[in-house]
Amino acid sequence: MKTLLSIFSCVVILAGCSKKAAETPQNTQTQTVPSQTTPPAKQDVSTEALVKIDPDIQKFEDATTTAMKLYEIRKDDASRSKLVLAYISFGDYMQYESPVSPRQGKYHRSLLEYRKALELDSQNRKVQAEITQIEDIYRSMGRPIPGRE
Repeated sequence: MKTLLSIFSCVVILAGCSKKAAETPQNTQTQTVPSQTTPPAKQDVSTEALVKIDPDIQKFEDATTTAMKLYEIRKDDASRSKLVLAYISFGDYMQYESPVSPRQGKYHRSLLEYRKALELDSQNRKVQAEITQIEDIYRSMGRPIPGRE
C-alpha cells in the first residue's frame, strides 16, 4: 500500500511538471536586458560648478592662473616649478581636504590637476603616485577613469 501510494505521488508530481513544460512555448526567446547603452552623464568639474560647493576652490584656481601667466611670460625652470606646485596644491586640496564629494567630482578634478602637473614634470614621483592612487580607486569601483572614456 505504501509502495502504491509512493508511486502514485511520483506520477502526480511528474505529470504536473510535464504539464508546465508542455504549456511553455518551445520557440520563446529569452529576453536579455541590454547593458547600459547610454554613457553616464559627464560630470561638471569646472571651477564655476565646484566653487558653488566649496568656495575655497577659487583661491587654488587663482593661484594656478597666476602661476600659468608667469610661466607663459618667463618660460624658465623656476616659473615652471611654481606652476607644477600650484597644480599639485590644487590636486592635493581636492583629493584630501575639499568637502566636494566623490559623486560631485572630487577625484575627477583632482586627477585633472595632477595630470596638468605631470605634463610639465613627467618625472614627478609624487604626482605619478597620486594619479595611480585615484585611478586605482576608479578601477576598484568598476568605473571608467575620467579622461580615458
